[in-house]
Amino acid sequence: MLSMRCIPPSGAERGSSLIELLIGSTVMLTALGLAGSFFVTARNRIQDQLQHVETFQGLRAATDSMLRDLRLGGACLPISGDFITLDGVNATNGPDRITTRTGVVRANETCVRTVTTADIGAQDTNIPVQAASGFADGMRVYIMQANGTWGEVFTVTSVDTGANVLHKSATLTCQVGCGSPAYPAGSGLYAVDEREYAVDTTDPKNPVLTVAVNGAPSVPLVYGIEDLQIQYQLNDGCDTRCTVVDLPSSSQWDLVNQLYITVAARSRTVGSNGQYYRATRTAHAKPRNLLPGD
Repeated sequence: MLSMRCIPPSGAERGSSLIELLIGSTVMLTALGLAGSFFVTARNRIQDQLQHVETFQGLRAATDSMLRDLRLGGACLPISGDFITLDGVNATNGPDRITTRTGVVRANETCVRTVTTADIGAQDTNIPVQAASGFADGMRVYIMQANGTWGEVFTVTSVDTGANVLHKSATLTCQVGCGSPAYPAGSGLYAVDEREYAVDTTDPKNPVLTVAVNGAPSVPLVYGIEDLQIQYQLNDGCDTRCTVVDLPSSSQWDLVNQLYITVAARSRTVGSNGQYYRATRTAHAKPRNLLPGD
């Protein structure tokens, strides 16, 4: 009769004990936790770096755009009489505003300007001119009295280049030095490119630098810009240190020698530390860089 007996398994064939399984699981979970923490830290660092880059890019774009227009301010515009190159608003608590105007030029770099050939009353809608070429519908135009004492900006509604007539709908104000007619024959007309920069903080979570071109409603230009501060340096006979003001008086605008603009930007979202990343840049611009021959 054949007999059988059980042979216990060898050490190589024995299963893992509960303690060994617990130790192995603990080691694996620790390794996974360390790896996950490393990846989270690396991800946060990359996101923070991207926020820094985007903030600086927005800051540079906003500053460079304003500097370009401010440095061109006054080109092709009269340098005597009423000063129209710059205008601004100094906010007591909040961002400032700045308006800059530059004369429009043709492809050959000649200024788009002409003179009236008839007397113009404040309410006249037709303005006969020596040459209407270069002017266009919707263009901003600066009209200046023949004696150079007063002028103002209006919008052209249509242009008749054949008859050399500009049309407008707005009534001229002519507040200083006006007689009858408001603008006699020989008054100057200058095509103007006008830009107003401001910061819209209506949505505190998403402030934006806006620009209004030639009297049109403002449009977003650079997101993340939360403040704009402007100071004006006056050429008032200073030798070493010129006067710097937050906003020139009505009689000081033609003394402006250069501007200092300080732009503050912040990241679109908070960083890994729960805070917005912020950056500030200050730059200066000298306006009224007139074109050769002006």
